[in-house]
Amino acid sequence: MKQKLIDQLLHKAGARFGAEGTDYSDFASVKFAELIVIECAGRVEHILRENQVEYIATGGGTIGDKVLEHFGVKQ
Repeated sequence: MKQKLIDQLLHKAGARFGAEGTDYSDFASVKFAELIVIECAGRVEHILRENQVEYIATGGGTIGDKVLEHFGVKQ
């Protein structure tokens, strides 16, 4: 996965990174989930805006594949 992106979302959801590790005392798991959904929806909008539907239609993959690629997730 793209750790930098995940770390940014964790930080936005309240996780704090320090020399002694990660502090989750202010972490909001629902907020983290919302941020992931927002990121996914934004990725889909980007794909559609960039006319990548044509790319998908010609066998280049699916929108889901593009979202997974954005997050660096391999199945």
